[in-house]
Amino acid sequence: MAGLIQDLRFGARMLLKEPGFTLIAVFTLALGIGANATIFSFVNGILLRPLPYKDAERLAVPISFNLSRGSEDGGITYADYLDWKNEGVFEHVAALSLLSSADLTGGGGEPERVRVMIVTEDYFSVMGSEALLGRTFLSEDYATPGPARGLVITHGLWQRRFGGDSNIVGQKIYLNGRPYPVVGVMPKDSTWPSDRDVIVPLAVGPNPDPDLLRRDNQVFSAVARLKSDVPVAQVNAAMAAIAARVEQYHPESRQGWSNGIVNLRDYVVGKQSRMSLLILLAVVGCVLLIACVNVANLLLVRAAAREREMAIRLALGAGRFRLMRQLLTESLLLTIIGGGTGLLLAFWGVDLLKSIVPADTPRLAEVRLDAGVLLFALAASLATTFICGLIPALQSSSADLQQALKESSRGSTGGARRRFVRNALVVSELALSLMLLVGAGLAIRSFIRVQQIDPGLKTEHLITMTLNAPGIKYPDEARVTAFYRSIIDSVSAAPGVESAAVSSALALGGGGLYLGRSFLIEGQPEPPASSDFPASWNVVSPGYFATNGVRLIKGRDFDDRDRADANKVIIINAMLGRRMFGDDDPLGRRIRSWRDENQLREIVGVVEDVRYLGRDDDLRGLVYVPHAQDAWRAMALTVRAQADPAGIAGAIRAQIGAVDKDLAVANLETMTAILNRSVAPRRALMLLLAGFGVIAALLAVIGIYGVLSYMVAGRAQELGVRIALGARSSDVLRLVIGQGLKLTLAGVGFGAGAAFALTRFMASLLYGASSTDAVTFVAVSALLAGVALAACFVPARRATKVDPMVALRYE
Repeated sequence: MAGLIQDLRFGARMLLKEPGFTLIAVFTLALGIGANATIFSFVNGILLRPLPYKDAERLAVPISFNLSRGSEDGGITYADYLDWKNEGVFEHVAALSLLSSADLTGGGGEPERVRVMIVTEDYFSVMGSEALLGRTFLSEDYATPGPARGLVITHGLWQRRFGGDSNIVGQKIYLNGRPYPVVGVMPKDSTWPSDRDVIVPLAVGPNPDPDLLRRDNQVFSAVARLKSDVPVAQVNAAMAAIAARVEQYHPESRQGWSNGIVNLRDYVVGKQSRMSLLILLAVVGCVLLIACVNVANLLLVRAAAREREMAIRLALGAGRFRLMRQLLTESLLLTIIGGGTGLLLAFWGVDLLKSIVPADTPRLAEVRLDAGVLLFALAASLATTFICGLIPALQSSSADLQQALKESSRGSTGGARRRFVRNALVVSELALSLMLLVGAGLAIRSFIRVQQIDPGLKTEHLITMTLNAPGIKYPDEARVTAFYRSIIDSVSAAPGVESAAVSSALALGGGGLYLGRSFLIEGQPEPPASSDFPASWNVVSPGYFATNGVRLIKGRDFDDRDRADANKVIIINAMLGRRMFGDDDPLGRRIRSWRDENQLREIVGVVEDVRYLGRDDDLRGLVYVPHAQDAWRAMALTVRAQADPAGIAGAIRAQIGAVDKDLAVANLETMTAILNRSVAPRRALMLLLAGFGVIAALLAVIGIYGVLSYMVAGRAQELGVRIALGARSSDVLRLVIGQGLKLTLAGVGFGAGAAFALTRFMASLLYGASSTDAVTFVAVSALLAGVALAACFVPARRATKVDPMVALRYE
């Protein structure tokens, strides 16, 4: 212990003796360790931290998938749920309907839109949760179809709306104007999905509606608790066997469909978020490795300068292990200081990254610097000590004494072996930097491509919100249609409003119900005798296309002719028209949604393609039907303002309140915000990859600058001799830059090869750009080579200024 303390004291004195070296090394390590701690905070909070449910590792989400149709995460049917329950595939399983929302009144405050989850029996058994106040549902709550006998509310709604009132159980709250007693309140973090406010029992009774049992009615989600003694592979096999049997009996609706499970935590996080985080973790790992290489190079240079000291200590009897311990102790001091500084940077970095990533990133609230992150930073620091200090320690402790004393007396650069090691480290820095810069370049190129996509509508001056026509006030379709017509007329009359319209779903993933259906042309046989045409179903009011700036290519818009009792009509987008009719004119043709509505509708118009689920969404078939002929209750209101849409939000609310004072106006935002949100994950990934790539390149450039600077200083006598013998400045310049060029080309070559192999993992995150995009590879390689050569120019210019008289004075 005394020896260690002595080493620490001596190491501290040596670091204080060279403050410039110490500051550069500490800053470099702090940058690498801080970046890693920051990203690991996100990985730990989002990917690694267990969900807050009882035995959460046994919770899974059953899904449907049909790879031939490109569906890997489809909803399940109620009939699927019954199959799994009846055949005992899980310990507990529950079906969930997550499509409902309602206007909440009562409990004080303005009307509020709440998210409703409708659950089957066993839901609370699946989650392993009991009520905090009151009770959960009883078997009789599920027995009688019709309005629920009572509701369970989540902890968040209880706190937000009712102020944590301990007497809430038994009180009545109003959903869409209908009173329901509160029978229970759930504890915090005890229900999934965690964004629900109200839980309602799915009461189907002993004879479920036949429509509920349809094998193509994939509108449900599910959550299941796995049996403790049954492996996941066995569960998947059992579900696949059931799906194969169903497909055999229902080929018209289940052809190619199967089922499996996804761990709940993996399902919550999602594939894209997981892949992005793992890529970022690999990136910052490379940044830390580059930082370690830089510091190792600095230590090698420093060791060469201390070569005489080490040789004398060895000659006086110091053991090689003793010298290695001393040098590793100095590295440990550097990394402790750098690690502590890095953690300070991570505190700031976590907040910065939270402001960059999308607000709806899964489990973002779980991201924080905790004990796990501190342990990770400690492990990274110890690994850094080993990586940074081992090579210099080995080099210094294994030197040939006679040769070392000769070389140090001449001011040599430390021998061929050391030069090779330093050059190899610089090449590795450049290679890693190029790999990261290529990844950043691909992300930037992909983001630019996405930004250039025409969304199909004009988002400027548009403001949106969601409304709901409650059944107790508007009991039939005629009243629902009249209600929304009144809303549109009232809002259109407000000052600053140009036009208004409603739709069942907003473009660009802005909200609503994105309902998928399959279509057949009139006279076409039903599957499996033929192939149908998938398309998304959108219910809109007259004037929707003009309000949203969607171009009508041919035909007409909906108008007052399209009443409920009139000829059924439909408008399709250009893509669906091409798929169904090729080059033929679709106007006047009739199609039907054969598994759902199943009535022929005449095509009266064709409109421009709109990006339905986001700016980077693939073009898909879309159909539009008039609201008067399919009177949905939950609709999105879109308003085109004459100027800034945010300035008329208050007037719009007032006009809606004049129609119905109990109506909640929810999700009010501009269409521009929706457009930006649809590309926010790509923007965040691009910024982070670009930022870390620049840091890596900066470290690598500093590395090559340092090596060449030290080479010039170490070869001052040689350069002086060359100049004395008649070498011109251009010859010396060419000599130094030539060495830098060799290192740069080697680094670029190795880096391009590594990037070509590794960027393929980014393929799923790119849009409109190949993971092996030649333009990106060439441009990034040229950029890095140019910057590296620019860094070589400074020591090269210094070499031309060597005074032969001064350089040869010490020969």
